Amino acid sequence: MNKRIFDIFLSIVLLPIILILVLIFSIILIFELKQFPFFIQERGITLTKFRFKIIKLRTIRRSDSKVKDQPILNTSVFYKFHFINDVPKFAGWLRRTGLDEIPQIINIIKGDMSFVGPRPFMLSDLKLLEKSDLELYKIRESFNSKPGVTGLWQIFCNREEGAKNLIALEKIYEEMKTVKYDLKILLYTLPIVLTANNADSIFCSTTFPRLNNLHFSNSTELEIVFNKSNSKLSSTGEKYNIRLPGDWWTIDRSLEFESNANKQLTLLKINTSSQKTA
Repeated sequence: MNKRIFDIFLSIVLLPIILILVLIFSIILIFELKQFPFFIQERGITLTKFRFKIIKLRTIRRSDSKVKDQPILNTSVFYKFHFINDVPKFAGWLRRTGLDEIPQIINIIKGDMSFVGPRPFMLSDLKLLEKSDLELYKIRESFNSKPGVTGLWQIFCNREEGAKNLIALEKIYEEMKTVKYDLKILLYTLPIVLTANNADSIFCSTTFPRLNNLHFSNSTELEIVFNKSNSKLSSTGEKYNIRLPGDWWTIDRSLEFESNANKQLTLLKINTSSQKTA
């Protein structure tokens, strides 16, 4: 099945439920935040690629002065703990479940987004990413996948490892994506929503392996090799390891990623091995 057809079909199935939930959530947020429950935000994969506007449920109670101060406060792409006192109880629950993202079904129907894909970031975050990790940022510019409500990074992210973790997981998806792959990612997303375990930038600093108590029967070790053409690293590059539950995350061979035209930081290959866990 074509990925776009899959997105439209699933949107039609979920739309009635989502509209009811959005109505309920917005009424509760009006009473809790004392503010209009929706706002428009511009996001993208990079500052020049897949930029679009989304309607979001408001979860942060902010005054006009705090909005003006946001560029000063927003110094991290992956952690925004300075907003924690501005998120009341129900709004916090929405963030921890990820249900604050459900109005994005409108963008899926319009074709701006897919259910599964790389995470779209606010423009202010993209500027920070470009400034702090330019070479990793450039890899994002090579992505052809539409932004996703969920994805490998959204469910397995380690925010402490920053942009390297983000790009590695998103590049894996870029190479592996199929409708079957999307279905599996959606199935892994469901328990995160139901248990309010979303790796949120304000509340959650842990990683997906926090669910290790579910006792995965096996796992996949991924060895990602980054290569910096202008660095003094050896020819094998800088190795980065990721462990994911299950053994279906990659095809059964090493992946070869070609260097981009600018010879910037590039994922050269991923070596995979499945191993049984205790």
